[in-house]
Amino acid sequence: MATELDSLLPELKEFSIPDTQFKVVDPLELPEQTRKAFDEFMADASAPAPFCVYSHDYSRFCKMVRKGEITIG
Repeated sequence: MATELDSLLPELKEFSIPDTQFKVVDPLELPEQTRKAFDEFMADASAPAPFCVYSHDYSRFCKMVRKGEITIG
């Protein structure tokens, strides 16, 4: 199971964007089914820019998936 989750929850490279105090990641790098679940998770949340999300939001999502609180697919 861990191997499957590792492939569904890849480590995304953090980067900075101007005028944003937290690091961000690009969710477009996620596998399609993970991205769909992450999009649902992020519904109604704020994002620093249309092409990225806060890395701490992605980390929280990953923790919730690993704990079984969110199902992918």
